[in-house]
Amino acid sequence: MTKKIGWTIFLMMAMLSVMAQPLSEEALKKQPVYTSLEEALQNPAQVYRLKLKIKADSLPEEVFQLTNLQEFTAVRCKLNVLNQNIGKLTNLEYLNVMGNRLVRLPETLGNLVNLKTLVICRNLIEALPESIGNLKKLTYIDAWENPLYVFPESITELQNTLKTIDLRQIDLHNDELDRMEAQLPHTDIKYTSTCDCHDNRNK
Repeated sequence: MTKKIGWTIFLMMAMLSVMAQPLSEEALKKQPVYTSLEEALQNPAQVYRLKLKIKADSLPEEVFQLTNLQEFTAVRCKLNVLNQNIGKLTNLEYLNVMGNRLVRLPETLGNLVNLKTLVICRNLIEALPESIGNLKKLTYIDAWENPLYVFPESITELQNTLKTIDLRQIDLHNDELDRMEAQLPHTDIKYTSTCDCHDNRNK
């Protein structure tokens, strides 16, 4: 009897493990985009895409019950804080928190090891977390119009995988840009000069 129970538990854990695997890009496109958190929570294991429309200082904690999320958008929600629990959404491939009031990102962002696209433009973010170096699948960061003038040392871990980082509408000086390019020599760093201090280095 004990062996039978143990085998049943093993099968259940194996099924859960399979269910937790991210969907392919093609399969993901066929999934509905939920815009109501209340509706999404009715069947949280089947929610892969969420576009939240709220006005709040931080995300509702219920969001982090949606552990199969692969796409999450919370644009212009007036967020002041990105919750530490964002790190629980380890299947996330796309995260968009554009147009909020964020001044920093939590270190738990580094838990999102499947993340490919990070959109943080039009916030007040001054620095990326040191844990950014854990995101080995990250290929694109949209960070334009943030006061982001330096990268953490760990970002060099992404120099062969991060294809593009958009820093337009950020007034970078030559030494700041040179440092970034040295850290990410194979990355297309997009920027816009708003003064004459870049000596026609615009891309």
